[in-house]
Amino acid sequence: MREKIEKIIFIITIIILSIIMTIFINKKEGFHEDEIFSYGSSNYKLDNVYQRYGTKDALNKIIFDEILQGNVSQIISRINNYITNPDEYNKKMEELKKEEVPIWKTKEEAKEYVTIGRGDIFNYFSVYYNQVRDVHPPLFYGLVHFVSSIAYGHFSKYIIFSINIVFFILSCIEIRKILKLLNKKYLSIPAILLYGLNIGTISTVIFLRMYQMLVFFTLVSLKLHIEIIKNDLEINNKIRNKLIATTILGFLTQYYFCIFALIEFITLFIILLKNRKYNTLKKYFKYHLISAIIGVILFPAAIYHIFFSYRGVGASDLSTSSIERILTYFKEICYSFSIPEIPFLIIFGIILIVIIYKIIKKNLNWKITSIIGIPVIIYFLIVCKISPQMSETAIIRYITILIPIISIILILILNEILNRITNKKIVITFTILVLILIPETYGLIKNKPRYLYEGYNKIKQIAEENKEMNLVYIVDNNFTYMNAMPEFLIYNKTLIINYNEDNLDILKENDELKDEFILNIRKWMNYEEILREVLETSGYSSYEVLLDSNENESIIYKISK
Repeated sequence: MREKIEKIIFIITIIILSIIMTIFINKKEGFHEDEIFSYGSSNYKLDNVYQRYGTKDALNKIIFDEILQGNVSQIISRINNYITNPDEYNKKMEELKKEEVPIWKTKEEAKEYVTIGRGDIFNYFSVYYNQVRDVHPPLFYGLVHFVSSIAYGHFSKYIIFSINIVFFILSCIEIRKILKLLNKKYLSIPAILLYGLNIGTISTVIFLRMYQMLVFFTLVSLKLHIEIIKNDLEINNKIRNKLIATTILGFLTQYYFCIFALIEFITLFIILLKNRKYNTLKKYFKYHLISAIIGVILFPAAIYHIFFSYRGVGASDLSTSSIERILTYFKEICYSFSIPEIPFLIIFGIILIVIIYKIIKKNLNWKITSIIGIPVIIYFLIVCKISPQMSETAIIRYITILIPIISIILILILNEILNRITNKKIVITFTILVLILIPETYGLIKNKPRYLYEGYNKIKQIAEENKEMNLVYIVDNNFTYMNAMPEFLIYNKTLIINYNEDNLDILKENDELKDEFILNIRKWMNYEEILREVLETSGYSSYEVLLDSNENESIIYKISK
């Protein structure tokens, strides 16, 4: 009877948290450019980026328009020629790049980029190839492609949200399993609420990328390592199979999994060595070696991504000091848990004191403490050092896997403290619930999750009101314009101009401008000067400011003669 009641409470908790996530995804108005990339890289067969100058970049033109043409023997011959004469193709590529100038893109082309069209259903070759050219593994994109194929021809934020919410629920189940392993199943609901009501968790679930999947596989990996310790440092066949599968799937989801898994590996390796479990140690090493080999065989491009790409091990933001980076990341964790920095530091100090005290008294399982605590601390320090970006929206991605584990640690420490006062589980559970719900509820009211992009509906409304017109979209790079995809899906045609690379002369006597057109300039640029140049170059004389938004960093004009 008690078991049934616990399951019912757990299910109700999951339902409530899922409703909260759905409320926030409904509030999400706009997209980060990486989110749009999630759709395009999963669904578009011609390129992984929505190119402003056509459908394919120079490399894809050579591969698809030249090499992959004709019969099999001709293709093999061209591939061999490409490998033996790279200079010839590099020269061609440079020539093609010189021909890259912005062209008018239709709303149908925009739709083709983010949705599955005729002949593209379950086209996993394109998914795989697009990720080879990117810096991420393909598993998440394969799932996006699968769900997009089911939603044939439709673009919606709920496509990826449906994937994230499933992995959020699975993550909550893993938290429950971990606490059950630790003989603290009665703390499951407080831990799940602390995790699920966390601003960082909500941000991760509504961020349409692979990070919630990453959280799940990280938790499964942690659970398996706890199982090994609880199993007297032995690895049975069931654990072996799960360990290999989890390591491979985690690796194919996001490379940051490798960092956490490597720290776990070293920690347990030392534990096995200290306990002279040499047979288990050999097996443990072998299973990870097998996982690594299979992972690389399945996706060999990972070698380049991890070690040589611009997002590889050498990529980091060197403009800020290590201390500054640590403090910035720590602040984001505090924001996620809705606890000010000083109280959080006090809590962290209490945690250390309790752990040290328990170790001295020898009534704390140092092996489990190590496998849970050490990866959290070292991963945090490594990510602070190597993460390539320092913006708030970037930081939360890299620390998101720590949030459920920190939640478990906080709940366990609260339990230890309260256990000194009373050993009644109901009283302890209720007290912990009150202690965590106060800051979490306050955080939900006061703080906002990342990635909501509130105010973007105004931009879409302007697009709807002027959907028969054409849009000139001016930005200063070749990627961030993709966050304006909802606009590209509405306007008749769009001309995307990179102000740093493209000549505005393309606007001279351009028939597509017609009598009026819409001009969108990113707010961080010198938009007044750019507006003056656009008017001067195009020959138009009048403009009307339709929107001046600091919130969405856009200024939108209606340009007329």
